[in-house]
Amino acid sequence: MPHAKTQRRKDLRWPKVPAYALIIIVPLILVAGCGKKATPISPDAVLPGPPREFRVSQEGESLVVSWLFPKEDRLGRPLTQLQGFRLQRGEVRGVAPQPIGPEFTLLADIDLAYPREGQVKGEAVVYQDQALVPGRRYWYRVAAYDQERYLGGWSPVLTRAWDYLPRPPRDLKALAGDKAVALAWSPVTHLQDGSPIRDLAGYVIYRRSGDGAWLKVTPQPVGPTTFQDVAVLNDVEYDYQVHAARQVGGDLLESVASPMATALPEDRTPPPPLLNLVAVATSEGIGLHWDPSPATDLAGYRVYRRGPGEATFEKLTPQLLTRPYFVDTRAARGKAYTYYVTAVDNSRRANESLPSEEAGTSF
Repeated sequence: MPHAKTQRRKDLRWPKVPAYALIIIVPLILVAGCGKKATPISPDAVLPGPPREFRVSQEGESLVVSWLFPKEDRLGRPLTQLQGFRLQRGEVRGVAPQPIGPEFTLLADIDLAYPREGQVKGEAVVYQDQALVPGRRYWYRVAAYDQERYLGGWSPVLTRAWDYLPRPPRDLKALAGDKAVALAWSPVTHLQDGSPIRDLAGYVIYRRSGDGAWLKVTPQPVGPTTFQDVAVLNDVEYDYQVHAARQVGGDLLESVASPMATALPEDRTPPPPLLNLVAVATSEGIGLHWDPSPATDLAGYRVYRRGPGEATFEKLTPQLLTRPYFVDTRAARGKAYTYYVTAVDNSRRANESLPSEEAGTSF
């Protein structure tokens, strides 16, 4: 019996097959067993595309990195999955531009469900990088990730140099004029670390009105320590700040802001004197008429009179006249009077013209 069992085990053994034959047979079996499969879905079909409007700018003692949500996936279709962003930074010693950037490390992981880093407002993300070392160059890039935290497309790589900032300008003064503000400040000669500044590019001027945002008045730094701002309106109060700027590795680095100065431009130009004043006695009193004022900002007219024996003129019209004529019904019969008229503009200062030529008559 043992001999019979042993014989049956031998009968059940696989025939010997060369190894190269197994390499061919096994894939055929797998193909035959699996049947026809659907085309695999590309991971790019759902991964986010690159963030939009990626920017790096300087604000005071930090570099501000900002971008907008991507709107498309990596295949150009409307984005349906977005969970957050990974912001990476690289740095090297020295501020000179380099053709090849350094290795990147994670600077911030901003999960939109609970953003513990950066600021998210609508579809805009802002990150303020304050961990900066003077004498370094920094590179930045950002990518969005989906709910599975798979990264999508990277933004372009942006780079900025960083070094000691100039000291802020002092003694800023703002003198208001007619649709203009004259600014002046003391020159900046040193950096924040106390060393002399040798690469001063000039000064950058910022302006705001009311609670509005600060706007850069000078797209490029200006050299003198004076500036005339003529892009202002009368009767609007403006605040000003000035930053000193230096050129570092091809980038501009601005100081923190100077102390603020405020100015209120005003219309200080009165209308021209009125012409051709005529005084005529009428049945109701002494009638006056004159040529209309050509001033485009005219608010009205005033009439002044001097009676017999009087040394000065008195104003007859407490309210401004809107037409170029007037009847003096307070004139006494049998007396002679002398008149002049003025024009007043509609500015907050209510600028008044010089007197017209005098005209007189008896009533």
